[in-house]
Amino acid sequence: MNPIRLLLFLLTVTMVMIAVMRWHGAPLITPVSKAGIVSLELAKTTKQASKIINVWKHLKESPDLIRHAITNTYIDFVFIIFYSLFLYSYCTFISTKQKQFPAGISRTLGMAALTAGFCDVVENYFMLLQLEQHVSATNAFLVWFFALIKFILLAATVLWCLLNVHLVFRKAV
Repeated sequence: MNPIRLLLFLLTVTMVMIAVMRWHGAPLITPVSKAGIVSLELAKTTKQASKIINVWKHLKESPDLIRHAITNTYIDFVFIIFYSLFLYSYCTFISTKQKQFPAGISRTLGMAALTAGFCDVVENYFMLLQLEQHVSATNAFLVWFFALIKFILLAATVLWCLLNVHLVFRKAV
């Protein structure tokens, strides 16, 4: 497959998945979870995570938000595949159009995108344990820790991709 077509396909599916995640995750936005499921991802302590989950369990206007959060987390597994592959492919593609040092950065950040995807999978696993069973200090910390690593890796990768978007349209050096 043509690399540009592959990138466009992965970008399109990633954008569709972002829209689906935002639409599906909207009911999870409450006064204690202003960022929806991301609020639970970044709840570092048992107290913070329990507060969010308890609101989702007992919100009269929207019963069964826990099931909704669980479904949202499973949808996220599909999203992980596409965003990590898109960022990896993008970084790999632009590395072919760069000199040695920046190409190395691109390849490293491509691997960082895959690592972020792995961190997201681990984060989702521990988040599902919290949603389906109980909140523990260990689970809350691990969700937070893997989410933090994921967000740092993704921020660096996306920033690099944006700074090098002009290379998509340039011939290889």
